[in-house]
Amino acid sequence: MDNETQSMLQEIEGNYVRERARERLQFSINTLQRSVDVMQTYVEMLEEAENDQRRAEVMNWSINYLITSIQPNLRIELLAQSQAELTKLAMSWGLK
Repeated sequence: MDNETQSMLQEIEGNYVRERARERLQFSINTLQRSVDVMQTYVEMLEEAENDQRRAEVMNWSINYLITSIQPNLRIELLAQSQAELTKLAMSWGLK
């Protein structure tokens, strides 16, 4: 493979890696934005609760939501993969 072809392939790969990293970040942002709406619902439920027992239940539901829905859906492992791919790309181009 000649240098021009290799350079072109590196550029295509670089564009792909950078675009995928951007898409993954945007996915995480979208997940967090949807989560704000859900958490706002819990705030409203807390304010409308008739007693502290119910408020405690609402707080429990919100904690459960944070732990079971937000963190796993952020796809942090994909963000880490993009970080590794970008680092590899930078190293292959002689950048640090």
